[in-house]
Amino acid sequence: LGANLPPLKPELIQGLLREGHKLIISGPSKGAKSFALIQLCIAFGTGRQWMGRDCKHGRCLYVNLELDEVSGYHRFNDVLTDQKLTDSEFTQAANNVDIWTLRGHVQQLEILAPKLIRRAKRNDYVAVVIDPIYKLAGNENDAEAMTKFGNLFDHVGMSLGCSVIYCHHHSKGSQGHKRAEDRS
Repeated sequence: LGANLPPLKPELIQGLLREGHKLIISGPSKGAKSFALIQLCIAFGTGRQWMGRDCKHGRCLYVNLELDEVSGYHRFNDVLTDQKLTDSEFTQAANNVDIWTLRGHVQQLEILAPKLIRRAKRNDYVAVVIDPIYKLAGNENDAEAMTKFGNLFDHVGMSLGCSVIYCHHHSKGSQGHKRAEDRS
């Protein structure tokens, strides 16, 4: 320790996420989590800020598990248009963000992970964004199953040399009595 510490990995999102680490976005159902993730993908694709934080410029993969393909593309386009990007930034975002729609073809993560790694390996992504994870998780109340689930995200990130970012909704019902970190 002391002076012999290896250097930290570079930041992917200033003060929030380092390259190769995981990030979860959680919130209530219909709480705009997908819109926040799309904005994050655009920030990576253009090198712009996200929620006031500098982001590394690079390619990312958005794995859409919920919307049909056409609706997903329209949502991305609506957010791109709303971002008031320059023509150059719009082109950068369009070229640096890949969308993989799996609605109707979702499998458990242990089956999807190797396919995801094969698909993403050749693209040098800085991040893989998975939206939402409840479609992949199985029994969310089983601590052992969720540990395996988290380990699979680590495996994906380590295999690809990128960060894995995912979103999850709060459990149903009133959340006011729970601590913020216990709501997902």
